[in-house]
Amino acid sequence: AISSSPAFLEYSYTTYLPFECLNLGRSGDTAHTTLERFEQDVLPLHPANLLILTGSNSLRAYGVTAQDIIDDLDELQKKCLNHGIRPIFLTLLPINPEHISLAFHTETDPSWKWKMMAVNTWIRTQEFYVDMEPYFYDKERRILDPLLSTDGLHPDINGKRMMAEIINEHRDLFRELP
Repeated sequence: AISSSPAFLEYSYTTYLPFECLNLGRSGDTAHTTLERFEQDVLPLHPANLLILTGSNSLRAYGVTAQDIIDDLDELQKKCLNHGIRPIFLTLLPINPEHISLAFHTETDPSWKWKMMAVNTWIRTQEFYVDMEPYFYDKERRILDPLLSTDGLHPDINGKRMMAEIINEHRDLFRELP
């Protein structure tokens, strides 16, 4: 397959973390659909921390603004805090529109990079975040490195391992981590 679901363990960055972590991501999730699933998917688990990486599909979507994504992330953060969960944001990764077109037969909003920059700027103002973005560019620092992602949207196994390494370097952000 050209794109692999995080349901396959080797394609989930949580597989490579040295602590228990569950990936609740679903193929096609947007920041808004993630927000809509919070009560159903997150609350029953009573987590101490919630790693939040959502919005990449929102970046490529026409008609979704950076502010729409930020508003959804802000609402997710409020829900976490209201339930005693520490929200830890991961900055959005760059995407590769050409590979997305080949893999999913869909076009990407030409303003994706501006939207990503605006969203990541907001994320970097939050108390708890891990800055993933800088590690995933191609040599020209334009798009998601094709060596790290076949479909242009989801990192492949090496990318997932990199994500885990970067997250592990920031374990001090986590509450109640063994």
